[in-house]
Amino acid sequence: MTDGDVNDSNGGPAGDARRETDQAANGAADGAADAAVAAAAGGLTWRELLAARRFGVARHAYLIEAAAQPAGTSSDDLTRTALSALADVEDLVRERSYGKAKTRIERLEVRGSLAPWEAIMADLDALAVTAKALDKREPEEALAGLEPLAGSWLIAEVMTQRGTAQIYQGELAAAQENFAGALEIDPQHYRALTNLGNVALEEGRVDDAIEFYERAIKLNDQFANAHHNLGVAYRRKGHLSKSVRSLRKAQRVAQRHETAQARESISQWSGARGSKYVKWVVYAVIGVVLIWFLRSQGYL
Repeated sequence: MTDGDVNDSNGGPAGDARRETDQAANGAADGAADAAVAAAAGGLTWRELLAARRFGVARHAYLIEAAAQPAGTSSDDLTRTALSALADVEDLVRERSYGKAKTRIERLEVRGSLAPWEAIMADLDALAVTAKALDKREPEEALAGLEPLAGSWLIAEVMTQRGTAQIYQGELAAAQENFAGALEIDPQHYRALTNLGNVALEEGRVDDAIEFYERAIKLNDQFANAHHNLGVAYRRKGHLSKSVRSLRKAQRVAQRHETAQARESISQWSGARGSKYVKWVVYAVIGVVLIWFLRSQGYL
């Protein structure tokens, strides 16, 4: 029911929305994109948004501010690069891809001083551990691991995990408060939205749960848990056809994620090191087949 079933390779919206925004922002973003970012920013500057840990919106605001500068004014490439990395990390953390988020930071050639990169990477490692504790339904262990992360730059994820642990402990009011707090920092956090739906469903507020799940799906149509839980909510409402459609959608999305994970694993084995092991596996299979054939023909 909670977000604990999502793994590190879970597909998500990471990169897609930002690529679209990049095209708009590079070379003076169009008016609609500017208005959307301004609305999301709430009148805050990119520095204020960064301080609020709203990395994606901070990056977009920076690009628009840079594009509005007088001709001949150069933007700070280091700031642009750092904000892009933070926005990527934000996306990857939403989908619980903590290892990929850490790799994204490690790929920065020059990190600069815009963010405490080493501390963020340490927090990513800690969040990966607490996520595994949640997957094992061990909320006490997760909460103990989350306690030192109260001041983390990834506080929206910390609050989301804390709320998940509190659901397991039956502390629904505290869980709801954490999920709502996470969404104040990161309104795009579809897992926090899904878990708000889970709280509502546990409390019998089925209509509210459906609304939360539908909002989460609008943010990420490839989040299987939201589709599955929406199907459960529809079933409680007696809307069986809608329930079946949502559950089938959840199954298809989950299968796509499993396929993507398998392909990623294969690609990791297809490199120089992997090909060496694959070669020996192939030789072994050929040897077994050859021995079987010779024995079947009476030669061995």
